[in-house]
Amino acid sequence: MSLLAARASFRIVPVKRAYSSSKGGRLWSQFWQWTTQERPSWRENPKEAVIICTVFAITGSTSVAVVRPTLNKAGLEGSMRDGPWSYRIISILVVSPIYTCILVSLGTVAGRHRFFANMAQKMLNRFIPPSLRPKAPVCGSIRKN
Repeated sequence: MSLLAARASFRIVPVKRAYSSSKGGRLWSQFWQWTTQERPSWRENPKEAVIICTVFAITGSTSVAVVRPTLNKAGLEGSMRDGPWSYRIISILVVSPIYTCILVSLGTVAGRHRFFANMAQKMLNRFIPPSLRPKAPVCGSIRKN
């Protein structure tokens, strides 16, 4: 078979994307709708409070479990209690953004994306000067009337 004949035998087949109307796309949109829906306040609903506290607990443990070995591999050994100061400062600077990313990810999986996206925005705004902050609200942020 010649090269020209081999090229002629190939067909271009369109690839289905995850965001198309395929089954996977419907599942994703259903999940996103579920995780961004309006929820009762954690102050009014004990179930919401338990879910939120659980997400915060898992996030804290996970972020420390990720950052500590990373700092040890980088040659910084110590603890927040015993020092050295370089370990303490770098640990806080590295843990904070990783914590917020993990918080939004786990919050989304727990079905509370709106709450945790707003919480992460508040946390990160403490590190970003007001002149550098984005003006647009976080996706699905709650508007107060």
